[in-house]
Amino acid sequence: MHELAIRRLRANVKQSLHYLSLIFNDFFVLALIFLFGALMFWYAKALKTMPVGQNFYRPVLGLLLWLPFLVGHLVTLLEPADEQFLLTQDQHVRSYLTPLLAYSMVLPTIMLVGMGAILAPFALLKVKLSLANYLGLVASLWVLKIFQLSLQNKHLYFGWHFSLWGYNLLTLGVAVLLTYNYSLGLCYFAVVLALGSSGSQRVFNWAEAIKTENKRKQGVYAFYSLFTDVDERQVVIKRRKWLDFLLPKRLGWETPQTFLYRRTLLRNPEYLNLLVRMTAFAWLISWLVQDYRWALGLSALVVLLTLYQLQGLEHVFDYHLMYRVMPIDPAWQRRSLIRVLSLALELQTLLIIVGWAIVLPKQTMLWLYMIFLLAITIFLVRIYLPLSLGSKHETKK
Repeated sequence: MHELAIRRLRANVKQSLHYLSLIFNDFFVLALIFLFGALMFWYAKALKTMPVGQNFYRPVLGLLLWLPFLVGHLVTLLEPADEQFLLTQDQHVRSYLTPLLAYSMVLPTIMLVGMGAILAPFALLKVKLSLANYLGLVASLWVLKIFQLSLQNKHLYFGWHFSLWGYNLLTLGVAVLLTYNYSLGLCYFAVVLALGSSGSQRVFNWAEAIKTENKRKQGVYAFYSLFTDVDERQVVIKRRKWLDFLLPKRLGWETPQTFLYRRTLLRNPEYLNLLVRMTAFAWLISWLVQDYRWALGLSALVVLLTLYQLQGLEHVFDYHLMYRVMPIDPAWQRRSLIRVLSLALELQTLLIIVGWAIVLPKQTMLWLYMIFLLAITIFLVRIYLPLSLGSKHETKK
């Protein structure tokens, strides 16, 4: 079992490195460097102006250090076939999970050390914690993370019931208490540690363990799919009732083609997530640059990139045989796509404008740049998009 875990772990690392190399390409790394540099520049300037020893600093510090604690789940790499072929290996499950427990701590350790390093100037200079107390706080959270993974391991056995979220909230209490009273915080830390270590494993629940691992994998694949295509991801297309207000109330306003395109855009997570993350990215860069001209140019680029990626919606039904044999006029199909994408991009632009009103300085020129961005979007969806789709159709001919 131990050798099986090592083989699966190597395959998982190889797969992860493959997708990470696609995500963190040269351009994305360069963008991250600029964003991180801008954030650190703002952080350094804010530290100079912040007063020392405010009452709310300590709970804020504890909360920020606790956030990396939520990152990372127990990696088991179990597969559906294991429920049949490994069912009799309950006594060897512990040797199987030992290297995977260590692997599960890699990401939380990186996140906790990174957050601890970033918050160190704030903790030492503004909160006035001693270096020993601050290092003890970070080390305590790291130990509690190990016991959190141990609790997740125990949840894979029959007869074990303990609220993981309850344990997480207790850990938040430890993080905040250690910033106020280190001795009392250590006592509370020992109590939480005892809760995390109590109980013993019984009969391994293979079905629940496989279900939990599949859920974890799909979460990882969902993150990868934000940046690149993931073949292993199981895309679940489902109705989202809270988005039904974006659909026409009268069927007379719909055509069969727009009916399909609208619902695909709202119910396929690949297209919906694309719209959400590009809009959020436009808000982020607008908040970082704090300049109307840069915000206009970068937000217009975001709208253009969103439009370019959403054009793939045109071919989403090409693999359906009955769709291909229907007498669909290509020009009518393109008009339907333009109609749907126009509404989607105009809605995205309105959301970006609302974000500008929140994060950018309130001046009269802001309204003018909002109008410029809306005009650029109308130009893209009314003129550029029809020309782009028409040129692609002519190339195919």
